[in-house]
Amino acid sequence: MRSRLVGGLAALATVLSGSAVVATAAPANAGSLTSPVFGKQPDAIVSQRGNDGTVRVLESKGGTIERPQGITAKAKPEAAAEAHLTRYASAFGVQSEELSLAKATDLGDGSAVRFDRSVDGIDVFGGQVVVSLDSLNNLEFIVGETGGKPQRSFPTLDLFGESKLANAAKQVVARREKLGSTSGLEVESEGRAWYDGKVLGVPDAKGIEPVYSYKVHSENLDISYQVLVNAATRKTEIAYSLVQHAINRVVCDAESQVVEEYACDGETVAYARTEGDAPSAVDDVNKVYDYFHDTSVRFSSYINTDVTQLIGTDYGDGQGKALRATVRVCTTEACPYENAFWDGEQMVFGEGVTTDDITAHELAHGVTQQTSNLAYIFQSGAINEGLSDFWGEMVDINNGSDDDNADTRWQIGEGSSLGVIRDMQDPGSLGQPDRMTSPDFFDGTSFEDNGGVHYNSGVFNKAIYLMTDGEDFNGYQIRGLGPAKTAKIGWTLQNLLPPGADYKDVFYTLPLSCRKNIGRAGSYITEDDCQQVDKVVRATEMYKDPVQGSAQNVDYCEDGLKHTPSYVQGFESKNDGWTFQGNWFLSNEVGFYRYAAVGEEAAVAWSLAGDDISLTQSVAVEIPADAFIRYDHAYLLDDGDGAALEYSEDNGFTWKPAADLPNVNGEDVPVDTLGGADSFAGNSLGFGGTRYDASSLAGKSVKFRFHSAVATDNSAWWVDNFKIYNCG
Repeated sequence: MRSRLVGGLAALATVLSGSAVVATAAPANAGSLTSPVFGKQPDAIVSQRGNDGTVRVLESKGGTIERPQGITAKAKPEAAAEAHLTRYASAFGVQSEELSLAKATDLGDGSAVRFDRSVDGIDVFGGQVVVSLDSLNNLEFIVGETGGKPQRSFPTLDLFGESKLANAAKQVVARREKLGSTSGLEVESEGRAWYDGKVLGVPDAKGIEPVYSYKVHSENLDISYQVLVNAATRKTEIAYSLVQHAINRVVCDAESQVVEEYACDGETVAYARTEGDAPSAVDDVNKVYDYFHDTSVRFSSYINTDVTQLIGTDYGDGQGKALRATVRVCTTEACPYENAFWDGEQMVFGEGVTTDDITAHELAHGVTQQTSNLAYIFQSGAINEGLSDFWGEMVDINNGSDDDNADTRWQIGEGSSLGVIRDMQDPGSLGQPDRMTSPDFFDGTSFEDNGGVHYNSGVFNKAIYLMTDGEDFNGYQIRGLGPAKTAKIGWTLQNLLPPGADYKDVFYTLPLSCRKNIGRAGSYITEDDCQQVDKVVRATEMYKDPVQGSAQNVDYCEDGLKHTPSYVQGFESKNDGWTFQGNWFLSNEVGFYRYAAVGEEAAVAWSLAGDDISLTQSVAVEIPADAFIRYDHAYLLDDGDGAALEYSEDNGFTWKPAADLPNVNGEDVPVDTLGGADSFAGNSLGFGGTRYDASSLAGKSVKFRFHSAVATDNSAWWVDNFKIYNCG
């Protein structure tokens, strides 16, 4: 439910793209429209990832793969899965010895067994495979990603070195949240890990790196981040928010006050209603209490799961393990606080957002945390959000609530103070994609909304709607399966996806999840049902890469001429001839996963309201005859905030706008913060290029500066690869 990067930054970006990519064709074997029910053919087929060829799924073809010798039908699933991996782990680029048991989940007539990958005893962050077994321990399929092979050993750090990394983690969160200082932030070390950005779908990931993993949060958990800091370079590899925007029931009431902690334990925040109590005089308290019940009923009736035992919390307050929530919360920034989130242990609600679908949505984040633990970033985060929307509507359309009718059946948030925030039947009506090639798909290049988790959930949401109600969509005539069957298939999927799953994983795994339910007692799922699921993943194009508009770009030279640089600045460090004033940083210092056009770094104006700051060349350079200037940059600029290149011919005493030079993709919107001079404006759609004709400056000694002057907290500007050059 919750996107908490920086105020209006999320509102500025609806689509962000560095460059368009070409969709790949669907593998012939994936989601087959004629796949038979699993039988007993000891035959396997490998499904490969569309782009890089790495194995994503190893599945049976025409039947299960018979259990290995020495493994009986009554053996523990963990032992059977390990035996299967002895044979098949190498298909995923690892040896079975690198995989260690994480957990096993009973799925009724079979099991899902998870294995974490480690190298030299150190886990690979998000590297996991999931082994799906039938009730006789035969292999149905294996899904997952394991990451690459390290090219060096893990660095050894002393306590002082580790403390510097922990401090860097706090600093990156403070900068990301524009807090001004790290006071009020707490850091918890999770130790060493290997990190391969490809596992999480990070754009332009550059291989596996040694990192220390940290959880950084504020005292009241309103801010909570996962931060990975490189143990060798001490730079932040990635930082992303963990706040995910909920029988025994315990509901507390903050009474519209700002509280330091949300813990609903009767002491930190007073109880308002516990299990068996009479209704409260507070409407929000009673709604959450009732909707906890509705959610518990739906998990119990559809998938035979006790949601209280799965995600409830025991604070040692005598209430036992319970679904807990604190309502009517205020923050220092907003009262009433119009949002809700799952903080890892309990629900937190502002006033007026205690609807049935929002309550079930947030509780489902806790369920995902205990099952697939999908990383809350990029496509895996979008699937995480989609699973929560899915459970939210499974509760909403079945509990007889007054605000649910044919028109609102698939809307999220109707009846809340937020209004409708998503529509699963028609994602495009609210700017979300309904298929991978939708122009609404948000590729998250500048990491807004954790890479678009609340936008790109639209693809998953459309798939759930199609599975449940059916529709003629994108060339496919789909018969709906109804809520009960859809819930069973979705639950199986939730237990089979690895943490770094993307939509291609769902493309493979959702049809397999359906077929895993064929013949299961009480499922009533048939092969024809699963053929509808085959059509669903095709209709939503989950086998494709997103295709959409890219940033404005420009070549160095016209007519195919080559360029010869006389000056190049890549902003790989702060000690290379430019002065970083005020809130100018390297991109890793604000946690943007090596966000750069060239190399590993770029400079970024991560500005605060009232900032008038510059990134200034230290020493003037002589401009050659017939010279051009070009640089790569990306920006998210609120209305009226300024960002412009300027130059000085008198060593910085006076500055002139580069927009006055002949240019391509230059500044073109006058803003008051720059004294009426032209500025870049809006959303650049990722890294693009701007070029100026500098021939009028030939023979002069000139300094340049990137000038940011803003009136809001909602703007950022990345610059990279600045060149002065000739064409010829």
